[in-house]
Amino acid sequence: MDKLTNTPFNLADNICKSDGEDEHLTFSELQTVEKQRREILLRAELPFWRILLFWSGTCLKEISTDLLVWFTLAVYTSIRIYANFADEEPEAAQLLEKTNIGVLGGFLSFFLVLFVNQTNDR
Repeated sequence: MDKLTNTPFNLADNICKSDGEDEHLTFSELQTVEKQRREILLRAELPFWRILLFWSGTCLKEISTDLLVWFTLAVYTSIRIYANFADEEPEAAQLLEKTNIGVLGGFLSFFLVLFVNQTNDR
């Protein structure tokens, strides 16, 4: 049972697995999954600002421990610091001013919102 973790999503995934292994959850593990699932379901009725304060049942723990997220944030921050303290504007920034990058960014943002909305509807 070392493959099982305490998160309801991983336990539910293990319930649905049919990879040939005869892996079943105990009654107490199923009760734990159901309890956590019901707690998450009740949170949906709370105001959005209260929902944002929850740690369990969200992806915040995974995001906060992911090295790629922190590496990307560090690279972005270092580039912004360099750009703010540099004497002259970087050549890449001068080239971007001549393009329609704002239109492209607006289109991608709109597309992303529609994509996420459609994915959640499934």
